[in-house]
Amino acid sequence: MVPKVRNRGESLESLLTDLSGALDALESLRDPNTGKAPRLLDAVQDYAKLIRPTLGTEATRDEVELYLDETDKRASTGNIQEDSARDTRNRLKRFLSSKLSLQPLGFFATDAGTKALEKWLDALPVGPTTFNNYRRHLSIFFGWAVKNSKLPRNPCAQIEERRKKRSEEQEAEIITPEEFRSLLLVARGSLAGVSEDERWSPGLLAGVALQGFCGIRAKEMTRLEWKAVDFEEGHVLVSKGQGKTRKGRLIPLPEVCRSWLKDVAGKTGPVVPNEYQKKVSGLRAIMRSPSQATRSAPGFVSSEMPDNCLRHSFATYHLALHKSEALTSRLMGNSPGVLRDNYEALVLRAPRLAPEWFKVKP
Repeated sequence: MVPKVRNRGESLESLLTDLSGALDALESLRDPNTGKAPRLLDAVQDYAKLIRPTLGTEATRDEVELYLDETDKRASTGNIQEDSARDTRNRLKRFLSSKLSLQPLGFFATDAGTKALEKWLDALPVGPTTFNNYRRHLSIFFGWAVKNSKLPRNPCAQIEERRKKRSEEQEAEIITPEEFRSLLLVARGSLAGVSEDERWSPGLLAGVALQGFCGIRAKEMTRLEWKAVDFEEGHVLVSKGQGKTRKGRLIPLPEVCRSWLKDVAGKTGPVVPNEYQKKVSGLRAIMRSPSQATRSAPGFVSSEMPDNCLRHSFATYHLALHKSEALTSRLMGNSPGVLRDNYEALVLRAPRLAPEWFKVKP
């Protein structure tokens, strides 16, 4: 009678090779006194008993919920940003809804568990960037499990990040000083066709100016308050609770930026209005497809307004002007390596326009 062999995905040749290696290993353990070698089944069962205490038997779903509860508590005490905790929950919620989360936690310490997790990630209908975000949040969870002695290793360490194909990579794009001034005029509502639009406010102008002249992230703008903008000393403080990274940074406030914001000096509360990023999208729509009145207004120049172009432009022109990766990356809240990867090619085309960018006056 031939015993059944479970199909684990390996070829028969591979199974026979593994079996031969296992028998050789057992032969090396033959007792010299009795002449007997351990049985393969006994060896496997003993090994299973040995490692079982190190493998989590709890349902992974329950452990994820416990981890998310701890994350929410950390957010409520200010140890991490609420946006970060919300993003973590949203990413892991998808995993929680999968059958894979019903597996015991220890399953993910095995090769089969790692393969199953990678297969689940690969099946997500998302691009490389979103894939990497899901992988990162799962890796943080499994890292938490390892740290708390619930798991011997992190399966995500064996799963590589996905890279965009060269044809899919999008180079950072910038705008010209002339386009920047036009955008500021539109944000101020001082051009024909937009002056009576109720969406515009002094805070919208301030957001555009601070992003373009100081390189502040759009998300950081939504957390920034006027008390952090010091007109007298000439700097903006982005605290560690407002920035993307844990480190705060002090950014010089150029005189030209202060000239655009002179009417709002002394204000209190949030710098930008509610739904700031949505309103900026409205600005971009006007810059791309202006009305006839706006198009013909003195000082207006249409622009395609690429994504994140204000921060990209600041980085490019500041680096071209000061020629210091350390300085520009510190003001941006990035590493010099990130700065180099994203802006090095752009800087070669920017030297002539760099001084003009920081002289864009009302």
